[in-house]
Amino acid sequence: MLSPEFIHELQRATLGDFRTDDITRTLYSTDASIYKITPKAVFIPRHQEDLHAAVEISAKYGIPILPRGSGSSLAGQAVGDALILELSRYLDKILDVDAEARTATVEPGVILSDLNLVAAKFGLGFGP
Repeated sequence: MLSPEFIHELQRATLGDFRTDDITRTLYSTDASIYKITPKAVFIPRHQEDLHAAVEISAKYGIPILPRGSGSSLAGQAVGDALILELSRYLDKILDVDAEARTATVEPGVILSDLNLVAAKFGLGFGP
């Protein structure tokens, strides 16, 4: 259970979507694995500042966090009794692909197939 103080501080410090309803928590209780663990809540940061604030406030209150990106977990890494940070909704931009250095700079919610579509233009690919 999350304290009212934590919820208030997170909502005051961010613009992201904070959800504690049963439907959202149930939707985020599974991944592609056999596990089902209902999270404490789901937070969907709208920008990097929201993400930073959520991490700092969660640490202050001792709330475990569990970041979720592209949803490709096959072994239960994306479920837990934590505050889920849903990163694929808004933090999903490919910021740069440097073909010469063979690197990519991306936000944490980038989907692998989207990155590979861009990287393929340079003859590159990123494997799992």
